[in-house]
Amino acid sequence: MKVFHVERINKALIFKGLLLFLCMNLFSACITPRHTVQINDYILLPNGKEILGKEKGLTAFVFENNPRKIPFHQFVGDKYNLPNYTDIEYWVTLDNMRFKVFVYENAEINKYFNTSEFMISNIEPDMNIIGSKAPFIALSVINTYNEDCLDEKSLFRNITLKYLKQLKDEYIN
Repeated sequence: MKVFHVERINKALIFKGLLLFLCMNLFSACITPRHTVQINDYILLPNGKEILGKEKGLTAFVFENNPRKIPFHQFVGDKYNLPNYTDIEYWVTLDNMRFKVFVYENAEINKYFNTSEFMISNIEPDMNIIGSKAPFIALSVINTYNEDCLDEKSLFRNITLKYLKQLKDEYIN
């Protein structure tokens, strides 16, 4: 007659299960989390749209979209009486100087910038979305000499940033 030892098998199963659990925790702890940045007000990103005669792309003024508002393209189009809401470029006069503002389409934002590095803090359910589902809005500005006005070396940076902050605040509020 054979006698089975159930306790020994249970101890072995518990030990193997505990070992497997510890190994899984060890492996998952070794995975580094992806670092994301929250855009509180705005962020300036280099190497955006390319313009004629320049080696590197324009610097972009990027901020988080508010999906509860009308699309930003429509807002700008209505504000400056633009003929259409696609491929928006318009001239604006600031301190008696003319500047051309480029509004990026969502596909262009994804083309020029890695937006997965940025955290979206303003997530809305689909029923609350009135405007665009695009998570971010980007703008670039040049002067009449095709100079990047948001570049850190630009003499027009402060004028341009002031204008873009006011435009963003007007849209958001």
